[in-house]
Amino acid sequence: MADSEETGGGSYAELVSRYHALSAEHDELVRQMGDQIKPFPAAGIDGFLSHFIISLEIQQGDLAGQAVNFTMPPATQTVSRSEPFVYRPGGENRVDIPLPEGCTLPSVIREEDFLTRPEGYFDAGHQVVWMQILNLDARVEHDVLGPVRIILGETLKREYPDVFQPSLGIARALGRRGGFPASLFFNPYALIETRFGAFRAIHGTLAYGRVTDFPPVGTPVSIRDCIPLENVEDVRRAGVPRTAHESIEPFARLIALSHPIDVPMQVSGTEAFQFVERGIARSGSAGA
Repeated sequence: MADSEETGGGSYAELVSRYHALSAEHDELVRQMGDQIKPFPAAGIDGFLSHFIISLEIQQGDLAGQAVNFTMPPATQTVSRSEPFVYRPGGENRVDIPLPEGCTLPSVIREEDFLTRPEGYFDAGHQVVWMQILNLDARVEHDVLGPVRIILGETLKREYPDVFQPSLGIARALGRRGGFPASLFFNPYALIETRFGAFRAIHGTLAYGRVTDFPPVGTPVSIRDCIPLENVEDVRRAGVPRTAHESIEPFARLIALSHPIDVPMQVSGTEAFQFVERGIARSGSAGA
């Protein structure tokens, strides 16, 4: 074909030139992004340090209407993740996740186990990784709330087995080829202990920004909606519903919360899980 021959979108030479320019731009982008563009890893268990930044509004008692803000020190945490797979709607979607020795949490995640289904994470054709928080026990002393303790996963199941539910999340590839970068959310099922009582906090989606690795160190993260804090005794009387119960008047509501990942641990799998368990055992199970 002659260089001057028209192809419908310009001459052949122009199309070749455009192709080389786009190819060069693509190569430059890959060089700039480095290892941020890469496949998802195989199934595994990650250990890391994370912390909470919280603002809550008390809605009952003498302190009703008072806003309480605090930042908790870093706490060790473990998360299990599945093999990457391409999500297909319809039928029964379920995946196996690895569990460390000594962990009694569910080893299978089913689609119906998710408390909420954020838009975009259950769309056909996207490569995803499904995850479960294995353990977390974060503590701080606060001048208004007294000893504050937040627990999820194995610790919550061990100490509050009748109200336990797993904390699940999904990472979804942003590109057609799958892998990183990705978007990420969690449905954390947490319990918060204070001097005013123990409260369930489950009705929110914790949304992360652009994720480029597991664990997602330094990725912006926050709740999408206010989260009610329901007294555990009220939850028990209501029959331990998975979602909010109309008859439960929340003690407070979380109006802002961030849970950034600070730094990865240099141990993983069973070693990481048992490291967290030993720390919790040394701190004791009651109070902060």
